[in-house]
Amino acid sequence: MSKRSKRKGVAFISSIVFLIFLTSAGQSLADEVTVENGDKLTGTIVKVEGGKLILKTDYAGSIELPLAKIKNIVTDKSSEVHLLSGEILKGKLKTAEEGKLVIDPGPPREPATIDWKNIVSVNPPPKIPPQWKGAVNIGGSIQTGNTSRTTASVGAAAARKTEDDRFSLRFLFNYAEEKSDVTTRNTYGGLKYDYFFTKRTYGYLSVELLNDEFKDLNLRAIAGPGVGYQIWDDPVKFFLLEAGVSYVWEDRKAGMDDNWATARVSGDFWYKLGKIITFSDLFIIYPSLKRGGQYTLRNEAALTSPLGAGWALRLANIWERDSDPSPGILKDDLAWILGLQYSF
Repeated sequence: MSKRSKRKGVAFISSIVFLIFLTSAGQSLADEVTVENGDKLTGTIVKVEGGKLILKTDYAGSIELPLAKIKNIVTDKSSEVHLLSGEILKGKLKTAEEGKLVIDPGPPREPATIDWKNIVSVNPPPKIPPQWKGAVNIGGSIQTGNTSRTTASVGAAAARKTEDDRFSLRFLFNYAEEKSDVTTRNTYGGLKYDYFFTKRTYGYLSVELLNDEFKDLNLRAIAGPGVGYQIWDDPVKFFLLEAGVSYVWEDRKAGMDDNWATARVSGDFWYKLGKIITFSDLFIIYPSLKRGGQYTLRNEAALTSPLGAGWALRLANIWERDSDPSPGILKDDLAWILGLQYSF
């Protein structure tokens, strides 16, 4: 055999050995999961959470496996294991025995053996910090000529929710004048904190403030605790009901100041009707615990239609009723507001 032929033979054998090495290396880099019937699945363990393991494979995409059906786990890369105690361990994983997992961080640290019942998750997705979500509303009109009238309305609503609690706020200012005479000027504000005992049940503390010179109110302040039940809360629909007790303080411009205890019943609802329109309604009623049959209520209903880029057209109706107003003051106030809304 010539030297040239020998060189070709060596090159061919080297290529075969290199290919075998690459193949074996590729196989060793894969995580391996053995299920209870003995089948072995290879891929990358994406996460373990809620009693299920997600394995990403090249041959079948992502596979969801119940932990109860898994006999053995071996990983090639380091994983992040979150424990019930709040501790986080990192290392390669392998099953030690039934119900236990070995986490090997590598030298010089010793492997740790943990019961699965003490493990919350493996490789959980990063938590997105809670953010404020809400909208700002602006409306108004100017009329000149035979009618001289100017109106303006500015409002905002926002909420910030975590797994445990929710903080929300509301604000609305309305102003109108006719022939240089002010005919409407009122400011409404609301703050509420909810703490969730379960996924749906929560306790709350609510504060509402109202100033309206045409209702003889320098300030009406209402504050108190209660409980609520979240029925819906998803991208399409939202609905909750609340009941509690509150205390009312009224500082009047001309009439006698007053204060009293009251109950509080509230419902907050919105629903997206496809991509065209959203209907919302917030109803709050305060039946007096001091004077039977007397109450105040506020209802805010709105239709919102998206325009694009966060903007929407909004038509709102606000109904306020005081069953026992100051002398000369009507029981009901009704306002219609058409304007633009920007959501964030």
